[in-house]
Amino acid sequence: MKKFLTLIIGLVLSLTSFAQYSKPIEYPKFEVDSNGQQVLVMTIEQAQALDNATDLLIMLEKLNTQMGDYDSVCVKVINDKDKVIASQKMEIAKLKESLDNKDNQIEALQGEIASYLRKIIILEAEVANRQKVIDEKNLQIRSLKTKMVFGGIGGGVAVIGLVLGLILVH
Repeated sequence: MKKFLTLIIGLVLSLTSFAQYSKPIEYPKFEVDSNGQQVLVMTIEQAQALDNATDLLIMLEKLNTQMGDYDSVCVKVINDKDKVIASQKMEIAKLKESLDNKDNQIEALQGEIASYLRKIIILEAEVANRQKVIDEKNLQIRSLKTKMVFGGIGGGVAVIGLVLGLILVH
């Protein structure tokens, strides 16, 4: 029986000690105060962490508004960039069109130059041919003048000879 009593005392003591240390108090927790209002009970470390979190929340909200401003600036810059790109594309298209137009004008002018060069060659050939014709005509005129002079002298001598012959015969 002594053993049994010792066993029961040991069990009672162990149960009481286990009951006191078995469940630690967990914070935060809700309690009702003496006025009947619900209150929140927490440790100092938890309160400090909560305070730091609210400070961080305020900072994040400020950062969020600044990021919103930054986003609007970025959107404006992107829109301006798009406008500049669009205007530059239009200018590039105009310059390409102008370049094509100038190339066409250059080709047309080169064609006109080639045509003028051909005309000059043809005109020089015609001038050379006319000079040959003029030279031939000059030779013919000289020979005709020579024939005329000799014919005139010969005809004059013949007429004079005839007149003298008639005078002498009579």
